Amino acid sequence: MLFRNVLFPFYETKLRGRATLTYFEELQRSQWRPERELRELNWRKMLATLRFAEQSVPFYRRRFAEYGVRVKDVHAPEDLVRFPVLTKADLRAHGSELIAEGWNGKLFRSGTGGSTGEPARFFYDHTTYECRQAAALRADAWAGGRIGDKELYIWGIPTHEPRWKKVKRTLHEAFIRKKTVSAWNLAEAQLAGVVDEILRYQPNLVVGYTSPLYYTARYALETGRRLPTPKGVIATAERLFPHQREVIEKAFQAPVYDRYGCREMMLIGAECERREGKHLNIENIFVEVQCGGRLARPGEPGEVILTDLLCRSMPLIRYKNEDVVIAADKSCSCGRGLPLLASVEGRVLDMIVGPDGQLLSAVFFPYFFKDNPTVERYQVHQDKSRAITIRIIPGEGYRPETSQAIERDLRQFLGERADIRVELVDEIPVTSGGKFRFTVSEVPIEFGREAVA
Repeated sequence: MLFRNVLFPFYETKLRGRATLTYFEELQRSQWRPERELRELNWRKMLATLRFAEQSVPFYRRRFAEYGVRVKDVHAPEDLVRFPVLTKADLRAHGSELIAEGWNGKLFRSGTGGSTGEPARFFYDHTTYECRQAAALRADAWAGGRIGDKELYIWGIPTHEPRWKKVKRTLHEAFIRKKTVSAWNLAEAQLAGVVDEILRYQPNLVVGYTSPLYYTARYALETGRRLPTPKGVIATAERLFPHQREVIEKAFQAPVYDRYGCREMMLIGAECERREGKHLNIENIFVEVQCGGRLARPGEPGEVILTDLLCRSMPLIRYKNEDVVIAADKSCSCGRGLPLLASVEGRVLDMIVGPDGQLLSAVFFPYFFKDNPTVERYQVHQDKSRAITIRIIPGEGYRPETSQAIERDLRQFLGERADIRVELVDEIPVTSGGKFRFTVSEVPIEFGREAVA
């Protein structure tokens, strides 16, 4: 109570001069406004962001002119499809042109994890950071977390961190009652160490990348080690599948809350206590879901197009983050006016393409492998020729005929002409951002085509 009500507000507001807690209080109130009001506010902020970009950002001014579009002609969300999208390639090639004219405040550098091999760099200002942190605090509260509670993160830790910076980070985390353990290594010895840290720290809230959370929980169950029960477990950064949620909840004896975000925008959506979908953070972000050059209907998969409504130093407008989502066709029973995402399907690059253009969703593979105890871990890779390599770390009982059965069963979905082979390996590395990708495809996707599963 002392930390939550006195020490942290003094540190955050008085010492650091941040408005995080003010924004948090605003978000706590606004979440209960009717959805119609929130959508109207979201749209007004979108128009203001477009006007600012047209007037003050060289890149957008030039790109809008090239596309022959003007902000004054935008009257409804459907009009936005005529505007250009911003890609990771644009960030890499035109980063300096995305800085607003006349900006003289401090900028903070960040970047994407580079899971495709090409990380993109971008900047943001401190007001943007404070608003994003406030949104994260609100989502933490939905999962039972409160300021000052002990939090344990299974997260990415810098691999080449100077000693002074590591000491500074450790002291800061100790003050805010947070502990971070590395998510880089999923080997058994590392998982044992993660379990040891959880038992030692006894956290009130656990936050982690989905795969490390899942493998930690599975290890604890298989070795009979009883984990402490936090108020909630937050899974993020990767798709959370039902069987993973089940294992994590069984190991921690606590509810799992799925969260969706990206480096470029931070929090996009998060589950509340009802867990009926992910509430969109529409006070801060404008979200479009596009399918075949139009807005996707509720219940229909589409590509995510995001606009940051906060940042005026380097605004990211109609940014294509390469994810596929489905918007919900209903409201949450919790009564919040924030609209819902029904699901996050994964990345466009995660879809496997058959020889005749069939699309096999990444969702398929966790279900395909989850009941095969002889497969310890796997990854599906498709190269540009559409050849599919399934890398498998074999478990106890794996036999040569198991590989043949996997190839045979997959051809039932992708056709007999599908080029499929199984490769047994000792290790499957995580991405440079510490995430684990079940599927990786180098084949361009013609979006709008029906997926097989």
